[in-house]
Amino acid sequence: MKEDLSSQNTALQILLVEDNPADIRLLRETLADVGEKRFLISCADSMRSAIQHLCEGPFDLILLDLTLPDSEGLNTLQRMRAAAPLLPIVVLSGVQEEAVTLLALQNGAQDYLVKGQTDKHLLVRSVRYAIWRKQAEDRLQYMATHDPVTQLPTRLLFTDRLSQALSNASRYKRQIAVLFIDVDRFKTINDTLGHPMGDLLLKGIALRLAAVVREGDTIARLGGDEFVLLLEQGVKEEPYYNSILQKIIDVFAEPFELSGLEVFVTVSIGIAVFPNDGTNADTLLQNADAALLRAKEQGRNNYQHYSSDMNAMAMERLRLETSLRKALQREEFVLHYQPIQNLLTGEIVGMEALARWRLQTGQIVPAPEFIPLAEASGLILPIGNWMLTAACQQNKSWQKAGLQPIRIAVNISARQFQETTFIATIGNILRSTGLDPKYLELEVTEGVVMKSAETTILKLRALHDTGIRISIDDFGTGYSSLNYLRHFPIHTLKIDQSFIRDICNSPGDMAIVKAIITLAHSLNLTVVAEAVETADQLRQLQKLQCDEIQGSVFSMPMSAEAATKFLTEQQHKRLAKK
Repeated sequence: MKEDLSSQNTALQILLVEDNPADIRLLRETLADVGEKRFLISCADSMRSAIQHLCEGPFDLILLDLTLPDSEGLNTLQRMRAAAPLLPIVVLSGVQEEAVTLLALQNGAQDYLVKGQTDKHLLVRSVRYAIWRKQAEDRLQYMATHDPVTQLPTRLLFTDRLSQALSNASRYKRQIAVLFIDVDRFKTINDTLGHPMGDLLLKGIALRLAAVVREGDTIARLGGDEFVLLLEQGVKEEPYYNSILQKIIDVFAEPFELSGLEVFVTVSIGIAVFPNDGTNADTLLQNADAALLRAKEQGRNNYQHYSSDMNAMAMERLRLETSLRKALQREEFVLHYQPIQNLLTGEIVGMEALARWRLQTGQIVPAPEFIPLAEASGLILPIGNWMLTAACQQNKSWQKAGLQPIRIAVNISARQFQETTFIATIGNILRSTGLDPKYLELEVTEGVVMKSAETTILKLRALHDTGIRISIDDFGTGYSSLNYLRHFPIHTLKIDQSFIRDICNSPGDMAIVKAIITLAHSLNLTVVAEAVETADQLRQLQKLQCDEIQGSVFSMPMSAEAATKFLTEQQHKRLAKK
């Protein structure tokens, strides 16, 4: 379609659909009077002839009489709109009625002219207006159905194409596949580098996905870092779409270059196939999303096929998340405390605060069963702040009761640690509870520490400078760089329980534990072995000169009341020895 309507050299191709020779002659003369070069007119005297003309050559506009030998009234307009959905249409009619005009415009006409009341100026203006209005409508339609960042179809257009594909697949007994694609940890990149860089990454991702799919397939962006792919062509058996899935995984092996910065990302994919995994658009999308969730749970950077048990798991997850959101309001969370013992003196030097979820039924849900869901849903932030506050309050309460001051250790999630207000939040909690910072120990995992290590060092140093103790939890599983480790302002390394479990039977595990203890001591760090369960493990750790332990060999986690009694008894024993 030509947009430069003001140029004298631009010839507009007009299809005139009119069966009255006198009207045809009059319209030709009117348009010829304003310059023959501007309008090239082809005539059709019936709907059948008009459709034939549309097949033979391109046109810029249709002038349409509603009364034809083979079509009548608004039906004529509707048929022409179906035959030429991209062309502007100006209706020509011998009837001057406002109701008819309104109906014509509502059914897709760009303008309505009355025969015998149209001079050359009105006709030219109507043609120009009709083309401009159609362009504006098409632009608005494009904006409504395409993502402004990637230019990919949005959910609205994708759902429409999926519905059409399902109709054809049902009619011709074909399979189609829906792939739900999620960019792993995109939020971290977006938050770290900023939204402009995040948009650049999304554009690059869209280009890579488009390069993998074939003509006839549809790739869309649903929002955020979620993409969806519709495979229509040749989906006959599992090996075929497995190859597509693997190509998508593989295409992300190379880094993205964002304004000179290299960034690696991976994707997780869930797939559902019609008709086995769903017979309508909503079901297929829902089931592909359930498969995507399984892919994330399997460690990300992989694909998973939908299976019927996934919906049951998703419903249970939804039920659990709903209950989790209400748990804080209902005060269903409690802290249990596990003692940390000094191996040399036998004294209790600390307590680790462990979150438990006490359901209204009285059932206790341990942290490993709900913390991952809390992290995924964002609820870990209010839950984590509650944990910190409750633990600091409890430690202060023990001190007020006259018990010997000990440190209270609290696990910090990656989401909490990455919050820009994290340090301020810790300060506010310490001030509100009155706990001296030296009696608070924050446990962060090795993986959290090693992510953006330079930034982490600055944040840890700010915490360290206030007197707070820093402990690296699950040490030995994150492949820390020793060069970075010596720069971290930390106090404690907690050896991951996977090495403690087989320390007596595995020479390899014992060697790792020995190396960690030696390394820590060379850096003047305290070493804690967690999940110590047997006397043999305890003796082996004593031989290796481990500083502290916690685990069932000494004490299981206990309620606040039981922990208070336990600490009181330990203090009495210590005083009695003196």
